[in-house]
Amino acid sequence: MAQNQKLFRIGDLARLFHIGVDSIRYYEKVGLLHPVRGEENNYRLYTLDDVRTMNTIRELLELGFHTDEILRFEKDRNLHHVADMLKKESDVIDREMAELKAKKKNIQARLRSIREDLGLDCSGTIHLLTLPERACLKIADSDMPDNMINLELARFTIHLPEKVSTICACDCYTLDISSTNAEGNDYRTKNVFFYSPYMDFPCNFALPAGQYLSVCYRGSFEKTRTFVPKLLSFAKENGLVPAGDPIEFCHIDRYETSCQEEYLTEIQLPVRGKDA
Repeated sequence: MAQNQKLFRIGDLARLFHIGVDSIRYYEKVGLLHPVRGEENNYRLYTLDDVRTMNTIRELLELGFHTDEILRFEKDRNLHHVADMLKKESDVIDREMAELKAKKKNIQARLRSIREDLGLDCSGTIHLLTLPERACLKIADSDMPDNMINLELARFTIHLPEKVSTICACDCYTLDISSTNAEGNDYRTKNVFFYSPYMDFPCNFALPAGQYLSVCYRGSFEKTRTFVPKLLSFAKENGLVPAGDPIEFCHIDRYETSCQEEYLTEIQLPVRGKDA
């Protein structure tokens, strides 16, 4: 501390507020602090008003204000100004809290999807499900190679206000079981769409409510060609008639994991009774 007990050297101020001297020099440079020069050695000496200003800087920085806002307040320090500053910052916090709440909801929806996917029966057992109408986003109405889907999704949604989630959402394919792809290891597709029961994204069509045969498996997509005939045989043996094409729901795939053994796929076949 300088000889005059009401003046402080830069090191004194730094220790008092637990900050570096570079920060104090910065506050001086932008006009927040106004040191005087010592008569004997020309050292910077900070006044009690600078100490008050440092308290103000510390408090307002902790509340989220920027240096330029603090400078404007110091140049026009009055009750109306401080109340207006605090109200505006409160509004900012409200918006940030709403954004965080929406982000948390989105993350929780993804976690819920993973938990439910991992609980699916992947034993190869066929189940008859009664499902409600399901809103979906179709991005292609034709066959599309897997390596083109992300490009098409980006093109399709470029002008949409909401972007489509892929992690923990289902990329889905209506299968053309009369035709296989060039490699001969999978069916060609009639369309490509995305579906999630929990995440919000824009939709442009719906899978109809009704009964569906369902079977789930883990591993390579090539197993689909094994399970589709099983679904058709099961329908025939149980007096059910296919009411549409089989649909491949990729619950867990390249969007969530690079380990193919962790892939989880469901095949659904819409059906109705023979007399329906």
